[in-house]
Amino acid sequence: MRLKDKVAIITGAAQGIGMVFAAGFAKEGAKIVIADVLDGNEAVKAVEKAGSEAIYVKTDITKQDDCDAMVKAAIDRFGSIDILINNAAIFGDIVQKPFMEVSTKEWDRVMAVNTGGPFHCTKAVYPYMKEKGGKIINMGSAIIFEGVPGIPHYVASKGAVMAFTRCMARELGEHNINVNCIAPGFTHSPGGDKFDQKTKLLDTPLEDMHMPLRCLKRIPYPEDFIGTAVFLASEDSRNITGQLIVNDCGMNFH
Repeated sequence: MRLKDKVAIITGAAQGIGMVFAAGFAKEGAKIVIADVLDGNEAVKAVEKAGSEAIYVKTDITKQDDCDAMVKAAIDRFGSIDILINNAAIFGDIVQKPFMEVSTKEWDRVMAVNTGGPFHCTKAVYPYMKEKGGKIINMGSAIIFEGVPGIPHYVASKGAVMAFTRCMARELGEHNINVNCIAPGFTHSPGGDKFDQKTKLLDTPLEDMHMPLRCLKRIPYPEDFIGTAVFLASEDSRNITGQLIVNDCGMNFH
């Protein structure tokens, strides 16, 4: 129960890694705010099954007003905000293709969600965290070290998330707010599998490509990131900020 009575906002928690985090944090005693444009009622049930409380707040993280309303709903229900996980991102809907075929509209949409979202959510929680501290965890991607072709907007957006993490760690440290980033490798989640099934530039499934390059010959699933996230959200990591933790079975060393 390392997160007992803590309140965690998790964006993109209606499915995939976000929903797994919600249930995992609930088992550690946290109360959860499910923030997503998708229906989050299944995630609420998963949290309740894990023994805690949750609310679902429909949130478009590309809009500051939505993010502010999300935070107000959290305060109204639970009275505080201790943890923010910026998990929501566009990935599964992206079609891998030559960069010259990526439209400005596609580029802007990915950037608006993947980089604008963490910015808006961090701004929204800051007024409530600055008085007593807090933990902000941004979900990046190990793909920034791999130079994967065909998805320059996604790779660039996750590179920006890492840079944003370090900037916020510097700026928010005086308020006892820790800001860190988790960078998963390719993961068997709804979004990851959806992307892999429709890729155009590669003839081999990503899992077959990545396995020989991993030190640990394992297939990664969302559950494999719970421990890292709980560690960064708890007092066990109180001296750690501005860090990127690569969680990809040893495919990338940095």
